[in-house]
Amino acid sequence: MSTYLHDGVVFDLTISYRDVTGVEWKWSGQNMPAGEPLMREGARHGSAPTLVSLPDLYQYNGPLIPVHDRPSADQYRAAIDPDYAATVAAGYIEGHIVAAVAPQLTPHHLPAAPVNYGWRAFLTTIKGERRG
Repeated sequence: MSTYLHDGVVFDLTISYRDVTGVEWKWSGQNMPAGEPLMREGARHGSAPTLVSLPDLYQYNGPLIPVHDRPSADQYRAAIDPDYAATVAAGYIEGHIVAAVAPQLTPHHLPAAPVNYGWRAFLTTIKGERRG
């Protein structure tokens, strides 16, 4: 038994599932007398594993999200570019990738100092220095 059909959803019992609370569950290899698979909670240090039937787990903590192994770098490259080695050997570079050159800033790139704006302008009006 590697799959189980519940509420129209086919569960692959060879992979683990994560419930809505974030707990990971995996099939324990055991079934209830009615044929329902018993799911085991992810290992916690120093505690006995919790066994729950898949329909109960689905009802109280569902939906269940399948947890798949992450692909390796080689599998990822094969999915993106099946002939990755030939692409690298040919020296292909993406069109949007260019050498990044930092601009050289000079003093004329800076805005003019706000001499008579804001707080300084207020202070000059108090002193009576502002003319206008």
